Parts: sequence; structure tokens; C-alpha cells
Amino acid sequence: MKNLLCIVAFLSCTVMTMRPARAVLVQDAFGPVIQKQIDSLYRIISLNKSDTSLASAYVGLAEILYVSDIDTLERLSEKAMEIADRNLSKSSTSNVEKKAFRRALAAALNNIGYVHDIKGDIPQALEYYKKALNVLQLLGSKEGIAAAMNSIAYLYINQGDSAQALEYYHKSLKIEEEIGSKERMASSLKSIGAIYGNQNDISLALEYYHRSLDMYEEINYREGMASSLNNIGVIYSGEGDSTQALLFFRKSLTIKEELGDKEGMAYSLSSMGNLYETMGEVKTALKYYQRSLVIRREIGDKHGISISLNNVGRITLESGDVETAKAMATQSLEIAKELAYPPIIRNASKLLSEVLKAEDNYEEALKMHELYIIMRDSVLKQEIEKAVLQKAARHEIEAREAKIALQVKDNEILKGEVANQRLIVIGGAMGILSLVLFLWRLSVKNASLRLAGRTLEASNKTIGMQKDQAESNLIQLHNENETLEGQIEKLKSPESNRITLNSSGLILDVNKIYYIESQNRYVLITYHDHDKTDSIYERTSLKDFIQLLPGEFVQIHRSFVVNTTQIRSRASKYKLIMKNDELLPISESQVDTFDKALRQKA
Repeated sequence: MKNLLCIVAFLSCTVMTMRPARAVLVQDAFGPVIQKQIDSLYRIISLNKSDTSLASAYVGLAEILYVSDIDTLERLSEKAMEIADRNLSKSSTSNVEKKAFRRALAAALNNIGYVHDIKGDIPQALEYYKKALNVLQLLGSKEGIAAAMNSIAYLYINQGDSAQALEYYHKSLKIEEEIGSKERMASSLKSIGAIYGNQNDISLALEYYHRSLDMYEEINYREGMASSLNNIGVIYSGEGDSTQALLFFRKSLTIKEELGDKEGMAYSLSSMGNLYETMGEVKTALKYYQRSLVIRREIGDKHGISISLNNVGRITLESGDVETAKAMATQSLEIAKELAYPPIIRNASKLLSEVLKAEDNYEEALKMHELYIIMRDSVLKQEIEKAVLQKAARHEIEAREAKIALQVKDNEILKGEVANQRLIVIGGAMGILSLVLFLWRLSVKNASLRLAGRTLEASNKTIGMQKDQAESNLIQLHNENETLEGQIEKLKSPESNRITLNSSGLILDVNKIYYIESQNRYVLITYHDHDKTDSIYERTSLKDFIQLLPGEFVQIHRSFVVNTTQIRSRASKYKLIMKNDELLPISESQVDTFDKALRQKA
């Protein structure tokens, strides 16, 4: 239920992506105003005016006509792209013209990406959106760059790649902050919150949803406020906090009613019905489901109608009204098949199977149950694929790379300081030696000049004392160098519980390591430094890195090795809580090995 609620919350988010720019104007299916624009654009094309005008005209026409034929958008955008590419390759094209062609090219690439997006060809859509992003970066169009990044992030979400989606949403958010676009900032914050909610990272999901809500309130954008309030309600509902969930659902519903947002009202009513059903208040749940169904029928929302019919049918079957339940389940399944949407077909076929079973029609009930199994497995496969990708996205790439760069810089400074200290010691010693030799030579020369006034014995005694001093200084220098080398070797020595990371040069005390996680060709080392948790990557395998660690480290999972001295408690048989409050998994195959290791250390 928790995952389902988080997914629903995500779907309710308004994602500000790059869509054909003029699509919003097409409200009257080519009424007089739109037709006038179409005629004007066709006139520009027929007169074969300048290439800059032609490219812009093809883009403009594509973004109007696509509403009646999606393939038109791609065909006309390709014409615009061809004109722009041809002129951008000419050395004679002026800077002003290049700017115009790049604007047309960016729009054309975005439009073609949108066509592939609609048709479900995500790799191709990503390719074109990224090409559009590159052109927009050349133009320096910050608003366009942010919108393109949102489009790319949304596609990564559809692929289940949360790490890439977060990376692009954060980059987009940074640009939106620079240009002061608070509505777009709020939308990006909400999208980020939805990703964290879908990963069951409740604290971060709530943080970003609340930041989104605060920003919508600041600009008094009530539609956005209603959406964020509803999403917060979904999070609390998934956590079992019915009081808070109802509070936010009601606030959201009130705003939607004031705005006349019927689709949003139906969604909120359905969410509240679902919450009351989980609370066991079936009669109240039925009232909310029925109110939602009425509105969805009124606005012709087939997807919503099928869901509401199934909700009402499920409650009426539980109350013993088999006839009504059958009517609802049958209608729900018919619409679900029309939409060809597996999750709704799954739910409707399951309900109809139960209804037919209640009527003792076991043959038909079995057919419906078989359909339910097929749809269930199809949905489950998609959810597993997404879950695998989301698990791989546990750490945010951009933040980790920034930390790595900072740590490499710090370690380079540290190594430079050690090298400088060695040079100072050696240089100082060489200076002393040079001075001693100089004095020795000078004294020899003076002794020769004063040979008549001194005895040979006194002269030799003086020279001997100076040589003794030089030898003493050399011995001291040698001892200092040995001490310095010993300190460096001690830092590198495994016996000292310190290891040197090859990728960064960082000298790390293994006692401060919480755990090591395998990530493809790297390991991620999480440790505490000056009362804060930090992480650094090392290019090696987990298997090889384990060889450097002392006996306190135990493998608990194929991807995790933990420092047993940094375990706070055992949350369950398969979960550990580390001293930095992170929850780590223990795989079933490692439980016995881990328990044995703990007993040996006890």
C-alpha cells in the first residue's frame, strides 16, 4: 500500500516539461484565431521567404497542426531542422542569423523528442531532448535549459532511473533559482519530493513537498498549493497517520473546490475514500468513492471512472450487494480493456472474479482469475524493473562527485605540505653541512697562513673538532630523515589501522569507517570525520578492498561490508542500524555468517 500511495502521489505531480509551445492555444480546434495563424504561416512557406522565416514557420505550423495529427509535428519539425542545420554549417551565416536558426533548431529537436515520448520510444525521445538541451546551452537560454532538463528528468522517471532524474531536476532547480522562476522552482521541488516518496524516503519527500508548498503559497499559486497539499496527505496516509493525512486532503479539496478543478476534486475524494477504507470506516469510504465517480462521469474521465467503479464495486460486494458489485465490476473492466491499462484491468478482473464466485459461477470466475493473474504478473514485472533501477540510485551522483573533488583537492594539499616539510628538513641539513665544510676549509686556510704562529698539534686538534661537529650534524640529519620516513610508512601501514586510497590519496583510519558499498567498478566508503558523516569513492572491487580491512569488518550482503564496531543495534533479523543512523540490509545468505562473526567477537 505504501509504495502504491507514493506512486499515486508522483502521478499527481505537475511536471513542467517542454511541450510544443503553442499547444495550449488550441482550444477551439482551429477556430478563427488559430486558422488565421495557420494561413499566415502557410503564406510564409509558399512565398519561400528567407530561411530564418521558413524554419520558424515550419516550427510554428508543426506546433499548431500536431493537435490533430501527431505525425505532422515530426514531419514539419524535421523540415525546420534541415533548414537550420544547413545554414548553421555555412561560414557566411551571420551571428544574428545563427541565433535565429538555433532557436528554430532547439524547438524542432524538442518537438521530435516529444513525438517519440508520446509513442513510448523513450531512448529516442531522450536523444532528441538532449540535443535540444545542447542547442539551448549554446543560446544561453536559461529558461529553455531548465525546461529541457525537466523533460529529460521526467523521461528518466518513466524508465525508473531515479538517480538520473534527480540529477536533472536538481540542475533545473539551480537554474530556476538563478532566474527567479518561483513557479518552476516549486514544480521541480514537488517532482523531487515525488521521487523520494516513491523510494520510501519519507523525511526527504516531506521536506521537498513542504518547500514546494511554501513557494506556491508565496506566489499564491493555488492550483500548485492544492497539488502539494494532496501529495503530503498521500505520504502521511502511507505512513498510517490518518489524522494528518485527512487534514491535508481536506485542505487540498477545499482549494480545488474554490478553483472549480473537478478532476482534482475527484482525485482528492478518491484518496479520502481510500483512507477511510483502510481505517475500516466502510460507509464513509463508499460516500467519498461515489462522489468521486459522479464527478468523473461528469467530466468524461474514463481512466478515473474505471478506478471509481472498481472502488464502489469492492465496497458493495463486501456489504453483500452482489448485483450492484457485478454491474460496477463489469463496467470497470470494459473501460479498462478499452484503455488497455494493465493495473486497472488487473483490479477489475480480480473484483469480477470474486463477484462471479459469489454467484457460484465458477467457470467464468476462473476465466476472470486467469486474466487477473496475467495482468498482475505484467504489472509486477514492471514494478520490479523500476525497483531494481531505483535501488541502484540510492546515492545522488552529483553530491558524491562534488565531495570526491573536494576530498581530492584537500588530499593534494596535505601531500604537498608533507613534501614541503621533507624539503625543508633536507634543505636545512644541507645548508648546515655546507656551512660546516666552508668553515672547515676556511680554518684550514687560516691555519696555513698562521702556521708560523701555531703548532701543528693545535691546528690538527681544531680541524678534528670541526670534523666531529660535521659528522654529528650529518648523523642528526640522517636520524631526522629516518624518523620522517618512519612516520610516513606508519601512516601507510595496515597494522596502524590506516589505509591509503589510491584514487584520491586520502589516508583513512579504518576505525572511522561505517560501511563499504559496492557500486559497479567502485566501492563507496562511508565514514565519520569531525562528528559528521562523509563518503568517498575508491576505484576497486569490494572483494579486493576487503583484503585491506581488519577482522572487525564483516560482509552482510553482496553489496555491503560493515564495521562491527560501528553498529548501533539490530533492527531485525535482516536489518542493521549503524551509528550514523543508516539502515543496512543483511541478505538471507549472510545471516548465519554475520551472527557467527558477532559471537566470535563477543
